[in-house]
Amino acid sequence: MEINILYTIIIYPITQIIEFIFVFALKLFKETGIAIVCVSGAISILCLPLYMVAERWQETERNIQKNLAPKIARIKAVFKGDERYMILSTYYRQNHYHPIYALRSSFGIFIQVPFFIAAYSYLSNSEAIKNVSFLFINDLGAPDSLFSFGSFTLNLLPVAMTLINCVAGAVYAKGLALKEKLQIYGLAGIFLLLLYNSPSALVLFWTMNNVFSLVKNIYLKIPLKKKHFILLGIVTASAFVLSYYTLFIHHGNIKSRYLIAALSIVVGIVPWIIPFILHPLKKIKIVSWSSSENRSLFIFSLFILWVTTGILIPSMLIGSSPQEFSFIDTIASPLLFIFNTSVQAFGLCIFLPLLIYFLFSEKTQKTFALFAVIISLSALCNLFVFPGKYGTISSDLIFTRMISHNTKEILWNIGFLLFLSIILLVIYIYRLKIMLSFLTIIMLTAVSAFSIRNLFIINKEFTLLSCYYKPEKFTDETISPIIHLSKSGRNVFVIMLDMAQSAFIPYIFEENPELIKQFDGFIYYPNTVTFNGYTVGGAPPIFGGYDYTPEAINRRSDITLKEKNNESLLLMPRLFSQENYSVIITDPPYADNNWIPDLRIYGNDSDITSYITDGVFTDLWLKRNGFVLPSQSDVIKRNVLWYAIFREIPLAFRQTFYYNGTWCAPFSEHKMRNFLNGYSVLDFLDELTGFKPQNENSVILMTNNTAHEGLLLQAPEYKPQLTVTHYGNGRFSKEVLYHINASAINRLSGYFDFLKQHDVYDNSRIILVSDHGCLDSTFVTKTNLPFHVDQYNPLLMVKDFDAKGEMKTDMAFMTNADVPAIAMEGLINNPVNPYTGNKIDSMEKHNPQLILISRVRKKNDSEININLQNTYYVHDNIFNEKNWTKPEKLP
Repeated sequence: MEINILYTIIIYPITQIIEFIFVFALKLFKETGIAIVCVSGAISILCLPLYMVAERWQETERNIQKNLAPKIARIKAVFKGDERYMILSTYYRQNHYHPIYALRSSFGIFIQVPFFIAAYSYLSNSEAIKNVSFLFINDLGAPDSLFSFGSFTLNLLPVAMTLINCVAGAVYAKGLALKEKLQIYGLAGIFLLLLYNSPSALVLFWTMNNVFSLVKNIYLKIPLKKKHFILLGIVTASAFVLSYYTLFIHHGNIKSRYLIAALSIVVGIVPWIIPFILHPLKKIKIVSWSSSENRSLFIFSLFILWVTTGILIPSMLIGSSPQEFSFIDTIASPLLFIFNTSVQAFGLCIFLPLLIYFLFSEKTQKTFALFAVIISLSALCNLFVFPGKYGTISSDLIFTRMISHNTKEILWNIGFLLFLSIILLVIYIYRLKIMLSFLTIIMLTAVSAFSIRNLFIINKEFTLLSCYYKPEKFTDETISPIIHLSKSGRNVFVIMLDMAQSAFIPYIFEENPELIKQFDGFIYYPNTVTFNGYTVGGAPPIFGGYDYTPEAINRRSDITLKEKNNESLLLMPRLFSQENYSVIITDPPYADNNWIPDLRIYGNDSDITSYITDGVFTDLWLKRNGFVLPSQSDVIKRNVLWYAIFREIPLAFRQTFYYNGTWCAPFSEHKMRNFLNGYSVLDFLDELTGFKPQNENSVILMTNNTAHEGLLLQAPEYKPQLTVTHYGNGRFSKEVLYHINASAINRLSGYFDFLKQHDVYDNSRIILVSDHGCLDSTFVTKTNLPFHVDQYNPLLMVKDFDAKGEMKTDMAFMTNADVPAIAMEGLINNPVNPYTGNKIDSMEKHNPQLILISRVRKKNDSEININLQNTYYVHDNIFNEKNWTKPEKLP
C-alpha cells in the first residue's frame, strides 16, 4: 500500500505527462516512433532547468571539495581513528560543510531516476507500441533483434544507446576527476544491462534522451554570450516548423490546427520580445517579499490547486450521481476514486512543485510563488466562470455533446484570465500582502468546505445503496433463463430502449432490407412524441400512461415525486399480475428514485419477478468473444484526474485534452465497456429466455441501454470490434448514435428470429419504445424551433398478436404514454389506474400535449418546475413546426 502511494505521488504524474505528450504527438504526426522521439525531446526540454540547477550544485560541490582537499589530506595523513573523525568533523563545521552534501554531485543522476521509472512503466506496458514498426525496427513492443548469428540474437539499439551515452558523458566529463568519469560510464553500463531486453520503444526513448543529453552537454560548453541566441534560435525554428506542419501538411480538425499553429508562432516570437517588455518594469520600485512570505504564498496556492483538482472537482463529478460510481469491479465505495485522485493530484500539485521550488534560488522562488497564485485562481475561474456546455457525462467520463467553443467564447476566456493575471501581478508588485493572503486563505477555505460537504453527500448516497444492492456478475459459461415465455398462452413485451432515435429507423432498414422480414407484423409510428427529452420525465409515461406526464404529475401535490415515479413502475405489473400473468421486470428506471434501481418497490409478490441486468453479463461477453479491455475502475481512476484538469484549463485547450472522449489515452477500447453493459443483455437474450410447459401468460417489461452508450461499431451488423474496419455505407456511417441504434435493432431482429423458431412470435405482442430521442447528433429533422424535435421524437414500434406482413409505417399521432393502453388492449377489460382511479386509454392524446423541453427540476418534493419558458404544446404532426406553440398560460 505504501509503495503504491509513493508510486502514485512521485512517478504517476510524470507518467501522465509522458502519456499526454505521446498521444498528442501521435495524433499530430500519425507515427508511433516519431511520437516517442517527441516525448524524449519534450521531457529533455522540461527537465533542462532542473539539469541546470543540478549542474550548478555539482559545480559548487566540486569547488568546495577542491578548496577543502589539501587540509583534509593533511588531517588524514597525521591523525587516525576517532581523533581523525573529531578533527574532520570540526573542520567541516568551521567551513559550514557536511559530508552528506557530497550527494549533490550525484543530483544529475537522481533527476533521471523517476523519469526512467515513469518511461519504463508506460512504454513497457503500452498497447500503442505493440506490433508497430518504425524505420528499421520491426516491432516497437519487443527487443529489436537486428542481428542473428545462429541461435544468438544481438539487440543493436541498446548498444547504440550506450555508445551515445558514453560520447555525451565524455563531452560532459572533460576536465572532471576520474571518480566522476567512472561514475558516468558506470551508469551507462547499468542502463545497457537494464534495457538490453526491453521493448524497442523504451530503448528508442532513452537513446533519444542520450542524444538530447549530448546536445545539451555541447550547448553547455558554448560561451555564455552565444548560448542565449542559439537556444532562442532553436526554439523559434522548431516552433515555426511545427506551425508549418500543422497548417500545410497535417490533416485534422481545422480549429485545432489553427490553435497549435498560433501557439507555436507565439512560442517562437515571445522569447525575443520578453526583454523589451521587462526592461520598463525594471524601473518600477517593487517592495520585496521575504522568503517566508513567498513560501507561504506558494504553499497556500498549491493547496488550493490540490484540493480543487484532487477533491473538489472529483467530488462534484461523483456527487452528481454517486450510485453510478458505486460497486465498480472490486471498488465498492465511490469515495475510493476520490481518494485515489487526491493522491495523484498531491504528487502533481504539491510534491513535485515543492521539490522543484526548493531547488532554485530565492529570486526564482518569488517567480514561482507569483505563478502559483495566478495558476490556482485561474483554475477556479475556469471551473466556475467558464464551465462549458457539454451535456451530461457517463460514468466512463464521456460527454453526450461535442467539446467545442466558438471564437468569441475563447477570446472572452483568454481576456478574463489576462485581466486576472494583471490584477494579481499588481497586487504582488506593490506587496499588498493582506489582500493576497486573505484571498488565498478564503479560496482554500471555500474549496475545502465544499469538498467536505460533497464527500458527506456521496457517503450518504452510498450507504443508502448498500442497504439494498449487492452486485452480481456472470462469468460462468452457462446462463440461466430469467424470461419465461408461454407457447400456448399470451406474451407481452414492452422493451424500452433508452434514448433510441426514431428518425434513424428508415435509414437502418434501408441499409439492411432483410430487417423488414425479420420485423414481420410490426407497425412503425414515426409521428410519436415524448413528454420530456430526458429519462426522468420521459420514462414514467411509458410505464404508467397519461397519469404520469409532467403536467399530470403536478396535478397531484399530495404525494411525492418519488412515490409517483414508483406508481408508474408498479402500474402494469400490478394490473397484469391481478389477471394471473407472470411479470418479469428488468432495470426499471429510477426505481425508488435511485440510479441503480431499488427492486424492493415490487415487494414479495410471487407473480412479479425483478432483475438488474445492466452490466451483469459484460465480463462473460468479453470472455466469450476473446476481448481484453481495461477494467472500468482503472479507467475511472485514470480519467477522473484528467477530467479535473480539463475543468481547470482554458477553453481553447479542452477539445484537445478531451480527445474525443479518450482523455489522451492512446486507445479508446475502454468506451466499449459501458456500451457492452446493455449490449451483452440483448446479445444473450436467446440464452436468457426459457419456455413454460403450462398454459401461462407472461409480461416482460425490459429497459436496455444499448442505444444510449456511444460507440462506433463494425457494419453491417453493427457489432463491437476492437478495430472497426467498416462503418457502413449509409448517410450516418460515421455517426455514433446511428451505430448504436442500428446495433440494438439488429440484435432484436436476431431475437425475433429466435422467437419464431420456438413458435412464440405469433402469440407475442411486442412494443419497442424509448423514453426520448438523442440529446445530440447529426439531427435528421430540421426546423426553426429553438430545440431539436428529434430529441422529443421517441421510438415506437408495435407488433400485435398474430400480426403478419412486412413492416408498415403509420403516421398517426402517438405519444409514448400510449404504451400501457396498447399493452393491455384486449387483455384487461377497462383497465383503471389503481392509484388515481383514472381509466387507462389513449384518449388524452386527442388534446394538445404539454411538452417539457428542459431537464426535469424539482419545484418541491411533489411538483416539477414547469413554467412558460420551458414548455410547448404540440398536436397532430410533430414534424410541422407550426404545430408547436408556446402556452399563453399554464393549465
